[in-house]
Amino acid sequence: MTTRESTPPLGKSPAAIRLPDDLLRRVDDYASTLEAELHVRVSRSNAIRRLLVLGLEDAEDIRDAVAALREEGEIPLAEVKARHGL
Repeated sequence: MTTRESTPPLGKSPAAIRLPDDLLRRVDDYASTLEAELHVRVSRSNAIRRLLVLGLEDAEDIRDAVAALREEGEIPLAEVKARHGL
């Protein structure tokens, strides 16, 4: 009798993280909201993946904006936020 090792699909690696209960509730609420909007089942894992993508995209946008502001004349981020009410 041989046993098969479970391997993830190409391009996907398993990652286990521990999250506080209140954060998991927020993720579950987000998944429920997506389900209501999209009319499809959204798993907790899919919701976490989506939230990670959105968060990373926002962080990258902020990094790029800060770099662009520095190139355009060294305007401090705090000043830009104040100008635009952020």
